[in-house]
Amino acid sequence: MMLTIVVQAGEELLYSLYRALSRSYEVLCVGQREILLPDISPDILLLGAKRVPECDGDVIYVLKDAQEEEGFLPSPHAVAVVHSQDESSLRFCAKHHLRTLTCGLSSKDTLTLSSVTAESAVICLQREIGTLGGEVLEPYEIPVKLRRAVDRMELLSLAAVLLLCGEGGMLSEPL
Repeated sequence: MMLTIVVQAGEELLYSLYRALSRSYEVLCVGQREILLPDISPDILLLGAKRVPECDGDVIYVLKDAQEEEGFLPSPHAVAVVHSQDESSLRFCAKHHLRTLTCGLSSKDTLTLSSVTAESAVICLQREIGTLGGEVLEPYEIPVKLRRAVDRMELLSLAAVLLLCGEGGMLSEPL
């Protein structure tokens, strides 16, 4: 079954995820500006959305300012990636009992930054998480090389999605 990744957190993150994931997967990317089609049947549907759509199967929601949707029924396999300061998205996740991975600069966040420069960052996984494939990732630090200036929350959200997909190794390649 195809993995669906819904990005409500902006076009920059959508296309950053596309660039990273299309190195190893066939990705169908549907954004506000364009649709990027794979050569063969896609492994991943990457969807830019202003509202949170219902999806079946394995789903990763990258939320920003999520608002309540009447009758929304998330997949039991859904995981949400949320900035820890985004109160509306956190309420949305709690109401729908979504497994949630928080990103931010707090010691309470699952994923945070331990250092950042113009050329690199160190991302810290502060507690164990389960990937969509069932693997358990123990806490560790991930050094990342940066090709360009990247918003901190975009970087953390990108890392969260790659870790949930079991593709943390992609973070060793320059972003």
